[in-house]
Amino acid sequence: MRKFLFFVMAAVLFCGCDKEEGGDNLPCPVTEVSVPASSEENPVSPGSSVTIQGQGFTANSEIWLRAITRAADVQARITKGDGKRVSPYYEYNVLASDNLNIVLPWNTVYKVIRQTNNLIQKIESGSIQSSDTKELNRIKSEALVMRGLSLFNLTRLFGMPYTNDKGASLGVPIETSPSDPTHKPSRSTVAQCYEQVVSDMSNALSGLRQETSNGYINYWATQALLSRVYLNMGEYQKAYDAATDVIKNNGGRYQLYSYEEYPNVWGQDFQSESLFELYITLSEPSGGTGGEGAPMVYANEATVDWNNLILSEDFLNLLNEDPKDVRHCLTKESVIENNTGLPAAAMHEKVYLAKFPGKTGDDPKTNNICIIRLSEVYLNAAEAGLKKGTDLEEAQGYLNDIISRRTTDTSQQVSTETFTLDRILKERRKELVGEGEVFYDYLRNGLAIERKGSWHLETLKASNAQKIEATDLRIALPIPQSEIDANPNIQQNPR
Repeated sequence: MRKFLFFVMAAVLFCGCDKEEGGDNLPCPVTEVSVPASSEENPVSPGSSVTIQGQGFTANSEIWLRAITRAADVQARITKGDGKRVSPYYEYNVLASDNLNIVLPWNTVYKVIRQTNNLIQKIESGSIQSSDTKELNRIKSEALVMRGLSLFNLTRLFGMPYTNDKGASLGVPIETSPSDPTHKPSRSTVAQCYEQVVSDMSNALSGLRQETSNGYINYWATQALLSRVYLNMGEYQKAYDAATDVIKNNGGRYQLYSYEEYPNVWGQDFQSESLFELYITLSEPSGGTGGEGAPMVYANEATVDWNNLILSEDFLNLLNEDPKDVRHCLTKESVIENNTGLPAAAMHEKVYLAKFPGKTGDDPKTNNICIIRLSEVYLNAAEAGLKKGTDLEEAQGYLNDIISRRTTDTSQQVSTETFTLDRILKERRKELVGEGEVFYDYLRNGLAIERKGSWHLETLKASNAQKIEATDLRIALPIPQSEIDANPNIQQNPR
């Protein structure tokens, strides 16, 4: 299971909630918190034990799994039916009653929000005392970022794209303080959710460390996340400013992988591009699932049996446009000869993505989950710079910085004439495949998602999911039915 060490202190938060009828799956986004007694003689101080545990953030980190198959580059290997891991997302037919795909990400991400609210409240109320006020403020700031990131992920999953209508459609409930478990919030708009996300992350910046903090949220990771948030809002100057702050001012703490480094960084902890990643272990004292994680869905079949995802022909065709692209090293054939578990056309193609091999190269369960990498920040800067229409030469340079480190073919670099949105998005597809952001690249740009190629499953036709417009109501996943049943103030998404 996951244990991530972004903040520590002597308060162990727990999740508890009244179970109403049918309420085993209630999000109960607010609850009580237990903290050790603190006094002047025996103060509770930061730095002694883990507080916000990885179990609550599991689904938050795995949200990218849900997004991955909804685009065009990664697809389901087989149809696994309702309630299974990936095919309902791939086929755009996930149900509100699906415990694994809908209830779990909703409930567990709200657990993180509840935990952060409890922590922030205890710090602000003086229940946690320490002479090291700077350290206490850092912990509070990290909690704010985690709350903002959680809300951002929920909003993108259960709401429509911000850029469709400037966020006028329904998002998710915003919870910023502990309250009674019987509290029944209504849904805020997408715009209100984004406003809260920006507020949490921006207000945290001054209290965060600028030093490299593996496994912890720091200033640079937060600015990087803000560049992602602003880009999805269409706030291009703000996205550009946040991204270039990271690029120009991080003091060499983070650097792009070189062409030579690239094949050897995957599965390794805290490499030079990693701004924030969740540290994965096979066990966790507070309970877990034995290291199960989203990377397992990419596993080649001889290692584990999750092997749910493969690369699409359309993606491989894109990658094959440049034979010198180093990212070819991450595409692998099945380790099973004449693998009948694959679509016939894909049987002998390099359809497995090897970005998540695990720390020892043979166990994806141990692979850390990188929430944001420096390469995305460069690509964010390139897209934001192009769209705002100023600093074009600098923005073009950021795109070429990525290209020059991924291929030895200098003709692939862009000129003033070829520096286009289409070229940026192609590079994002190649660079960020399997990392959960490409789906949102289509949406914020109002582009249709087209599933092309010879080995997409026939089930796409039956589910009418071969082409998905950015306005398709199925983009906003259904609110869990258990939540609808428990809270009359929650409105279901239309289909």
